[in-house]
Amino acid sequence: MIPKSFKDSIVFVLILLTGIALYLKSYEFTHLTFSLLLLFVAITRQSINTKIFGFYLFLYYFIPFFNISTYRGTISFYTLQIYTYANFALILPLLFTISKSVFRKNEVKYKKIAITPFFVNVVIIQTIIVYLLVAYVFVTVGNVLVHQELRFFMSPMMSYLIKSTLYIPLFTLFFERSQFTKKNILLFIILPLFPAFFIGSRGTVIMIIISVLVLYLLKNINVGDKYYLRNSKAWRNNKHWVYLTCFIGLILFQIVYYTRRLVSTTFLSPSELAIRYFGNDNWYNMLIMPVYFSLRETVGITEKIIKENVSNTFFDYPMFFSELMTILPGEQPSPGIVLSKRLYQTNYEGGITPGVIGALYIDYRDWLIPILFFTSFIIYFLYKKSLGSDMYKLLYALTITQFFHIYHRGFFKPEYLVAYAIVLFYVFISSLKKEETI
Repeated sequence: MIPKSFKDSIVFVLILLTGIALYLKSYEFTHLTFSLLLLFVAITRQSINTKIFGFYLFLYYFIPFFNISTYRGTISFYTLQIYTYANFALILPLLFTISKSVFRKNEVKYKKIAITPFFVNVVIIQTIIVYLLVAYVFVTVGNVLVHQELRFFMSPMMSYLIKSTLYIPLFTLFFERSQFTKKNILLFIILPLFPAFFIGSRGTVIMIIISVLVLYLLKNINVGDKYYLRNSKAWRNNKHWVYLTCFIGLILFQIVYYTRRLVSTTFLSPSELAIRYFGNDNWYNMLIMPVYFSLRETVGITEKIIKENVSNTFFDYPMFFSELMTILPGEQPSPGIVLSKRLYQTNYEGGITPGVIGALYIDYRDWLIPILFFTSFIIYFLYKKSLGSDMYKLLYALTITQFFHIYHRGFFKPEYLVAYAIVLFYVFISSLKKEETI
């Protein structure tokens, strides 16, 4: 086993090399050294929270900054610099260990969530209402599942109501062994996930599944033990299934990406897209295109925001939070659509996703860096508090996946608040039991 002091020394060296690269304004060297830092931290740190953050940020930093296509233009050094500082702010709270006594006192009772019959009845009522709303959308708007561009004609409030059942599967992790029946699996897992999928919201479905997996890892570590993968018997027994699931998920993502473009009358076909931005449709370009373009999208939009010095001249309040207003009566413009028209002069009904760094840059410029540091510290706080409470485990799993969603998408959505409202409501109507002392 590599000594911790040696690992810390490598982290320090990689930080120093990144600093030198930034000083020299070397695009390639900065990209390489900071990517290595994120990957090294993700691989060598034992904390589940640090591993999740490290691998996620590595993926979103390493892949899209390769200027191997003309998709969304060429990324400049300044944009790479902003992303480097922002991502370092996100991992900084995770590079140093804080004593658990800072977050909770010794000798406290572990607080456990228990599923009650009243809880189940409320879930049934909510699920019935949501499926009626799905039927209403299919009758009035059309088959959104097949023709996903129709989702832009749905009211935001209707979309959020339909997606409100997404958070129910999280509570299956608090079942007693006797409650894992076929009926409850149908009621708590299968039925709650399909409404969002029916209206084309695949991303949120995937994020909830990831939340469930994170919560599953935490729940299968003995109370009082540190959140290390080596302490999870569930991880040791099922990690091959996790790898297989990730691989299948990647394949499905590719299939959905190509299928959507093949049936759409709006988008370019996959072959046309590859020829336009790579110069040819060779098999390797077609293979990497879905993931590369998806990640390149946010970076490229942020590059254009920075290059054109876009600021918030569209709203009387921060653009980052402007989507909260779309649930009010009347018609309020979506920030993604407003930004799309400003940057690309397009009449396309959908909006664009600048990612959280691009979205915060519009309102706050360099202040986005301390904002992201504070956000990361809040997630770390929930992570540490979850050692003694099922509720905090739930809030941590939800928060980290919500953050990853907004990191990709950019603007703050009402559904993030709806998620907490629903989860805390179900925690309130469940039974909280104080069990063993930790």
